[in-house]
Amino acid sequence: MISRDIVNRALSILEKDRLRNSNIINFIENNRINDIAIVNNSVLVRGVTDREWVYISSTDKKELKILCSNNSNDKNFGVIENWMIPIVIKENKIRWRLTAIKLYLPDNILMDKPKYNVVPISLDDVDFIFENSTYKDYLTKDYISDRIKKGISAGIYKSGKLIAWAITHDDGAMGFLNVLEEYRRRGYAQAVSYSMIDQLRARKKIPFAHIEENNIKSMNLTLKMGFLKDRVVNWFGI
Repeated sequence: MISRDIVNRALSILEKDRLRNSNIINFIENNRINDIAIVNNSVLVRGVTDREWVYISSTDKKELKILCSNNSNDKNFGVIENWMIPIVIKENKIRWRLTAIKLYLPDNILMDKPKYNVVPISLDDVDFIFENSTYKDYLTKDYISDRIKKGISAGIYKSGKLIAWAITHDDGAMGFLNVLEEYRRRGYAQAVSYSMIDQLRARKKIPFAHIEENNIKSMNLTLKMGFLKDRVVNWFGI
């Protein structure tokens, strides 16, 4: 069992830059953490959600090399910046990789109230959400169920059928955004996004999302709402 003192020490370091470290802060607060390593202002966290993940916060190559000097058993990494990758993987090959741009919503950007009735998503819709996802290779139904139970969700139902939805990921990022094809271009995506933002801000959290650069529609929608680009981040397995 990891000590509360180590957790608090890590969080105190990470809170110095809440935007950069929003993922790892949320990951620590929301999930089972097995280990934390600290070198000066660099932090490595090992925790479990749908798989065993490693999250790293560092701006110093020397500190990162020390943190990664004993990581031979680590296989899955989240929110890793490009410059970190050679140090993290060493001689290993990357088996899978997902690269995205992190975007965040500044505090001074105000949102409209959703013009549709937005409600929490039902666990009965786990299978439906999975089947309509374009990221099946990276998701499991158990993960979706866990996120509905533990995270923030926003859904729009029509005649009892889920037609638009969003859920936070295990690191607090807004995700899963989807609208059924026949209901698009009616403002449903904005409505569930506004609801997610309201809920996150009510919890004193920074609203942020990760979007692949070639996902033009999602990128344009997010930028239109006032989100700003932060940095490129990667999820990968070795």
